[in-house]
Amino acid sequence: MAIRSQNALVLMAVAALVNGCASMQAAAPPRAPSVVPMSPSPGELRARQLSYPTGVFEPAWTIESAIAAHGVQAGLPAGIDASVQRSGQSPLALNPNAFTPLGPMPLNPGTSAAAGRTNVIVVDPVDPTVAYAGSDGGGIWKTSNCCTVSTSWTEVTDFPEIASMAIGDITLDPNNHNIVYAGTGDLRFGSFSFGAAGVLKSTDQGASWQVLGVDVFNPFYGPSAGSFPQYQAIGKVVVDPNDSAKLIVGTKTGLYFSYDAGSNWNGPCLTNAHLSQRQDTTGLIAINNAETTLLYAAIGTRGTATPVQPDLDQTGDVIG
Repeated sequence: MAIRSQNALVLMAVAALVNGCASMQAAAPPRAPSVVPMSPSPGELRARQLSYPTGVFEPAWTIESAIAAHGVQAGLPAGIDASVQRSGQSPLALNPNAFTPLGPMPLNPGTSAAAGRTNVIVVDPVDPTVAYAGSDGGGIWKTSNCCTVSTSWTEVTDFPEIASMAIGDITLDPNNHNIVYAGTGDLRFGSFSFGAAGVLKSTDQGASWQVLGVDVFNPFYGPSAGSFPQYQAIGKVVVDPNDSAKLIVGTKTGLYFSYDAGSNWNGPCLTNAHLSQRQDTTGLIAINNAETTLLYAAIGTRGTATPVQPDLDQTGDVIG
């Protein structure tokens, strides 16, 4: 479908949309796994830990616990040498023939108490010394002295209003590099994935943030057939290059659109007619084509079910 009008937002797909969206219905409940392992997977074990002893877990508890945790005074205990703290300097010189680790390094490398994988890196197109990194469990990190052996990072999303520190995507407004958007949640198909807590927005290069769409991108969307809690997750966030007020977010359940810079949202919009399948958005690109925005979305999952996410074999469509 193509609309040739100024500042129009066009969704391009192999499967053409009907009346704007294939459907506004949510996907059918996931199916039960065909094979149940004898011992719990890491994801199952984590789910049991969170819901013990009642078997019930409410996502709202994460918000309450985050607020309580931030109320606890933090600091270096008396009598401990401050030199044990990590240095912001990298001991390595940049290697022109290989990759050089620049951080940020987990607090406890080599143990389970680490930040997890890095999902996204974005460099400021106006000031390349500014870069942002998002991980599946450590929030957003920013550097203002990239990229040398002295590169240092600061965590910029450590505040209680964010219920999930999993960052699925980061994008900069193509018309204003000071405006940063980030999607929360982890859409990398782990057995026990992290849930969404809205879209994060900063208008001052990460110095302060506001949370958008908390009631829309809620982490919990219904238990699976195996009773494990299921979570919404944001995989991609893009800004219309022709109109910064238009945002598009790709999630586990389809696409969401905002026409007022994130204050209100419409969706989910499906790019195909497969209502019983998952609509995980793994790719989302907005292209300026002669003042008409072309939107390309890639939809699908890894194709293998797990006990915690038994619907991962419902792969949806790959859209181009």
